[in-house]
Amino acid sequence: MSSATFDLSGRVAIVTGASEGMGLASAQLFAASGARLVVTARTKDKIEAVAEDLNSRHGHCGTVAVAVAGDLGDKAHLRSLVETAVECFGALTTLLCSPAIRPWLGSSIDTPDDVFDEQLLYVLKSRFWLSSMAIPHMIAAGTGSLIYIGSGSVFEATGERSVNCIARAGEWQMMKNFAAEFGKYNVRANTIAPGMVESSGSRTLFESEEGARRIASLPLRRGGRTDEIANAAAFLASDASSFTTGAVIPVDGGRLLHAVDSMLLKSEGRET
Repeated sequence: MSSATFDLSGRVAIVTGASEGMGLASAQLFAASGARLVVTARTKDKIEAVAEDLNSRHGHCGTVAVAVAGDLGDKAHLRSLVETAVECFGALTTLLCSPAIRPWLGSSIDTPDDVFDEQLLYVLKSRFWLSSMAIPHMIAAGTGSLIYIGSGSVFEATGERSVNCIARAGEWQMMKNFAAEFGKYNVRANTIAPGMVESSGSRTLFESEEGARRIASLPLRRGGRTDEIANAAAFLASDASSFTTGAVIPVDGGRLLHAVDSMLLKSEGRET
């Protein structure tokens, strides 16, 4: 694994879903790049272990990470994240929202009401609530970056992840609205759209025949790594992206190209 390093000195970030996967990789890179963090996940032991590790690696001159466990669907927990960042580090400049729920697979017409509500809660509503709480502090700091790790589902229509696609489309519009409304305060909002990224949650897919087929169809012919998503997040958190807002950035190995192999080259035996 290799990670690009951006200067995040002076940044104070909340990172959700930070106990594993893309959220953990992003928290690790943020801390290595100079940011101070409030990290959160559901499981108390796991997220406290993450904060302890970040402090042992990067906290030579004081605490760089504070853990707050809780449910992102709980407004009181979201409020505590913002309050902790301001109380512990004096500001809040960055919010990284990593996935908190997996897509529900099934037909649109068979979707239970509680599943529909849960997908909207964790993909859209909780991110809207937390962003709305964070933005006033970003305005006060004179700079802010809202970063949503979304999904390639925002570009797709599918018969198996309908609710997630609907929620992702709402998230995309939310991001654009925040970018438009608060850009005058130097608060930016952007979305990362990962492709097939190998993590504990996706291991079954990667090991399946369907996963192998999807990977083989990508222009880069491989799946992604969590640190490659973290690189994009660090870019968006830093001044390197100071003129980037309202964007959806695919980090997907070329999946959205919908590239197909040349039948002409195949027929002539010249395919490489």
